[in-house]
Amino acid sequence: MSRVSTYDKGLIDELKTAIVFEGFSLVDIWGICSGRYSRHNRLTPKDIEAELVQLPELKDFKKQNARMEYGQAYRQEAAKQTMPSDPVQIKVTCVPPQTGRQEVVILGSAGQRIITAGELLCLSGASANCHATQKNDYPITVMRGHSVSEIILSDIEIEYTGIENPSVVIALAPEGVRRRKKTIEALPAESVVVKAAGVELPSCQASIIEVDFKAKKIKSQDWALAALAVLAMQNNVLSTEMLMTALKLRFKKVMFEMAMAVTETIAA
Repeated sequence: MSRVSTYDKGLIDELKTAIVFEGFSLVDIWGICSGRYSRHNRLTPKDIEAELVQLPELKDFKKQNARMEYGQAYRQEAAKQTMPSDPVQIKVTCVPPQTGRQEVVILGSAGQRIITAGELLCLSGASANCHATQKNDYPITVMRGHSVSEIILSDIEIEYTGIENPSVVIALAPEGVRRRKKTIEALPAESVVVKAAGVELPSCQASIIEVDFKAKKIKSQDWALAALAVLAMQNNVLSTEMLMTALKLRFKKVMFEMAMAVTETIAA
């Protein structure tokens, strides 16, 4: 870091030094604004020089902030890291119930494990040799507000990840429904909405499947998984085999058993 006046003959040299410096550099340049009020500006080059003399030296600042250039430091630390293991390979063991592009939107609130349900749906698709994408939408607040996950499964490469015509909408909380109200209103007759009892929807042409999760004694945080189980039972987007495969991939023993209990409650 350096400080200099616009009238200093060494200004150009200071700028050259800053440019070639290996790392972040700052030049504090003092001068008179020539664009506005120049006629009324009583500051002179001598005034600026006098102000600069009164400012503290920068030597201590430079010493306190001396450090390795970021790129060099990054490469040095990166060289110490071990090579990451290869990603887990998902074996293709299932057959998707439908071909083509299937778009699913899961609408809920914070704490309902909406994002996890989206992950499960993607794993289900991968087990059936489908390409999968997931986009999530939630606010910065913790455990409050909407939670939305958009998932696409397709037997061909997914080039555009926007949701245009959802095959299925899962509506589990008013916060999520409000977030995608226009999407629901535009649903065609061939689309399906799986909704929790008590959640109000805007008028639409889609087929509505209402499930009273509370009556089945399913906790709110398990509604999204339960809704996937409803779809799997109907062979819509995913099969029961695809869902079971996803649960095994995603959860360890205790969580897997809890998830299986939810799916069995739906099947009962």
